[in-house]
Amino acid sequence: MPSILRPAAPRRVRLRAWALVAWMACLGGNAESSPASGPANVLQGFDHLAWPIERGAPGDIWDIAQAADGALWLATGSGLYRFDGRRFERQIAPEGQSFTSRNMTTLEITPDGAFWIGTYNAGVMRLADGRIQAFGEAQGIPSGLIPRITADADGRVWVAVDGGLRWFDGTRFQPPPASMHYPGDNAHWLLRDSRGTLWVSTGTTIVHLPAYGTRFEPTGQAVTAFATLAERADGEIWLADRMHGISPLADAHGVIDHATRDVRRLPGLKASRLRASSDGSLWASRSGGGGVLRVHAAPGSDTPRVERFDVSQGLTSTYAAPVLEDREGNLWVGTNQGLDRLRSDLIRALPMIGTPVMARHTLFQAVDGDVYAYGEDNRPWRLDRTLLAGIEAGRSRAEPPRGDVVWSTVEGKVQWQRDGEVHETPLPDVPERTYVHAMAFAGSASAWMCLGRRYTLHHDGSGWREDPRLPALGCSVLSLHDDVLALGYPDGDLRIVRSDGVRHYTAADGLRVGPLTGLLLHAGRWLVAGENGLAMLGDDGRFHAVSSALEGMLEGINGLAVDGDAHLWLFGNRGLVRVAFDDVRRSIDTGDALSGARVFDAVDGLPGLALQASTAPTLALGGDGVLWMSTNHGLAWLDTHALRRNPVAPSVTIGGVAHGQLQQPLRDGLVLPEGTTQLQIDYAATSLSRPDRVNYRTRLVGVDTDWHDAGDLTRASYANLGPGRYRFEVQASNEDGLWSVHPAAREFRIAPTFVQTAAFKVLCAVLAVIVLAFAVRLRSRQVAARVRTRLEERHEERERIARELHDTLLQGTQGLILRLHAASQRLPQDDPLRAELGRAMDLAEQAVAEGRERVQGLRQTALGTRELGAALLLVRDEIHGAAPAIALVLEGEPRTLMPCAAEELYLIGREALLNAIRHARAEAIEIEVGYGRHALRLRVRDDGIGLPGGDIARPGHFGISGMRERAERLGADFRLWSRPSAGTEVQVDVTADRAYLHVRRGWLRRATRTTDTP
Repeated sequence: MPSILRPAAPRRVRLRAWALVAWMACLGGNAESSPASGPANVLQGFDHLAWPIERGAPGDIWDIAQAADGALWLATGSGLYRFDGRRFERQIAPEGQSFTSRNMTTLEITPDGAFWIGTYNAGVMRLADGRIQAFGEAQGIPSGLIPRITADADGRVWVAVDGGLRWFDGTRFQPPPASMHYPGDNAHWLLRDSRGTLWVSTGTTIVHLPAYGTRFEPTGQAVTAFATLAERADGEIWLADRMHGISPLADAHGVIDHATRDVRRLPGLKASRLRASSDGSLWASRSGGGGVLRVHAAPGSDTPRVERFDVSQGLTSTYAAPVLEDREGNLWVGTNQGLDRLRSDLIRALPMIGTPVMARHTLFQAVDGDVYAYGEDNRPWRLDRTLLAGIEAGRSRAEPPRGDVVWSTVEGKVQWQRDGEVHETPLPDVPERTYVHAMAFAGSASAWMCLGRRYTLHHDGSGWREDPRLPALGCSVLSLHDDVLALGYPDGDLRIVRSDGVRHYTAADGLRVGPLTGLLLHAGRWLVAGENGLAMLGDDGRFHAVSSALEGMLEGINGLAVDGDAHLWLFGNRGLVRVAFDDVRRSIDTGDALSGARVFDAVDGLPGLALQASTAPTLALGGDGVLWMSTNHGLAWLDTHALRRNPVAPSVTIGGVAHGQLQQPLRDGLVLPEGTTQLQIDYAATSLSRPDRVNYRTRLVGVDTDWHDAGDLTRASYANLGPGRYRFEVQASNEDGLWSVHPAAREFRIAPTFVQTAAFKVLCAVLAVIVLAFAVRLRSRQVAARVRTRLEERHEERERIARELHDTLLQGTQGLILRLHAASQRLPQDDPLRAELGRAMDLAEQAVAEGRERVQGLRQTALGTRELGAALLLVRDEIHGAAPAIALVLEGEPRTLMPCAAEELYLIGREALLNAIRHARAEAIEIEVGYGRHALRLRVRDDGIGLPGGDIARPGHFGISGMRERAERLGADFRLWSRPSAGTEVQVDVTADRAYLHVRRGWLRRATRTTDTP
């Protein structure tokens, strides 16, 4: 720490400077100080973890605070640090800003999440919302050390500074007004208690401001400089004075009188900091070095017990400063060399009872439920809460049996005791030297024992005998439940003996857990433990293995018990395991791994592992709820009635996302580069008790439909991701299986490549439609080309027929007529034959005329070069007599038609006109020809009588059928509408490529043009 002495300083300033040096020395800054004499008791029953500077911890830790997310924040001589149970992270100033000083002496986190930081000699800083506000002399903070910041019941922030007490008015800091009667011009400590009272150590006295009060009230307690205060769980306020020790100051009823204070004062405990834990203990940092002290009263005792914890026990430095109990019940101690954690052991080792050479190591549970232990002297001692209370009070005297029958065996001797009377039962005379491998007893009349490799003996009150129902094979474990005996064997087999016989279970019955080491009957189900696992007998009469996600958790179990809350306790190679019995049954029913299992190990205080060379189970649950364990380091116990569970679920923080060669913080709304298919997301949970036992489950909404168990992995990897929006969620559970209620979540988006965009998909769809249209058009053109080809072939054939008819039949007939005419001329005028020949020639000429009409029809001479509508108007001239009015309507610009199409359309129109004139008795007929860009439309409508009954295909009438057939040959759409007395309408639609000789094609039509298109 930098020196605070300044040359040529006034006397008042020099005195203040020396006071600051003294305060720093109290906190561990004075390396010359020698530890004050303290108590000889060493702290027991706590697990200790240390993070020295070499493990990344900062030095000179002056204050510790816990944030809402559970993380610890450390105010140190080198800046502000965050600790999540695993890593220390130095807080950097927001971009473009800086801390006025990194020599930080105190820290207060207010409910609104703001960080109020006091410095050594540079005022106060407020860090909130990514912004730093600095408050110095210009803002009302005197120059000097700031030991404490706190907020009162009104939410006002108060600052204790060696130069005065100040409170924040929202803009600057103000001294208390004279009306508040604050004494002096210094403030060395602040405490807001559970009742909202603000306590202030002024350097000479203690004053307090009641909740919502308007003036400070005196306590009459004189103090020296830098005295500190703390509140216990019962509401008592304690004072730590570095000159006069620690003493109570006030309770829930007010300030304690001087006489009571003096009686309860501990003058030998010189402390610079004081903190109360939830169990009522006081923790103190010793002035001038000496580590930390724990002051607590044993049950039933009014005399406080003081325990010491210093560098000899592993503390990072003898100079300790802040002490904090977090929300999980851990005690944190900051020193000038690092950070330490003290955690109350759930499992306690039992101090040695009796003589050292007669250490207790074997457990025995009597029929009435009492638990005993005995050692090599075969002398049993009762294990219960009375024994534990005596040990806590400094007495280690154990009590003998109290009427129960207790069996024991050591070095080949078997004996049982009752009311202090010992009865020795000699073993039978066997031919080989044997060792006892397992034993089970029930009262004084029944005992079972396995010796050597082939002996299973039963004592029925008169002596030892072999049971003829059992094979000559030594067992490895025995269990006796009323009249049911279970024997486990090294080969993995199990035999259950009842009065009605013996049931033998083998691997064929699903029992595959290796050599058997433990047996338990509960709720009608047998649990069998072996070197390789655990199995339960199911309702189907077969054994089913119990699986666990934690490797080795169920191996080598030789102690089993069930407590009153239906929790199964297992003691084996991995320590002590607790799991709900229902979860075990669920595991064998579903095949899923055990959920909610809790493992207790050395961090929880377990000394060693389960004793392997034990003739009795290594686990026994007494009727008083104390669970006893036989370990390879002695006996240990756990109070199942006072089992502390971690009530705080881990708070999860999502860190960075790695994709490709890049890594960046994963924030809501992050857009990852296009083409990202693989990524890894880091996350971590804040757990200060057992960060190594935190389990995670993750889910990527958009990929996962359910949660994925990640175990203790802190990175999630995903592959084959496509573009789109995703939401990553993660939850964590603590060592007791408590899951965080609300998952930590981040939403992000992967940008699409061009081929993954909606525009590209629309383009592909458009191209697909175009290709489809192209294919359809191409096919249509091909079909149209074939139709045109066929029509042209027909036309050519008709032309050929017309030529043939004209050149042969008609010419020949005409020649015949001429010859007949010449012959008739040679006949007399009155010759009847001449008249007959004349009539024959008239008929022949009429036939020739009709033939010429048919030839003309074949050659389409009726249409010629005329427009279709105009050609149809000429049909009226073919009618002899009066004809109805015929109107022509043309739409569009007339275009040249293909010969085949012109012929078919003309004949269809002609037939429609003739039908209207000859049969419909129409008075008006309208011909409509529409030359459209994409199609030609011919429509003939009249106002005649219509078709009877709408019949358009009457028997014996082929005009309409002919029109329809012509339209089909042309590939046109033919429609006919007719109602009686409402006229008739005929409509023919022909596509442009089948109607027009020259088609105006777009690029698509041009692209699909075929070589046979005219």
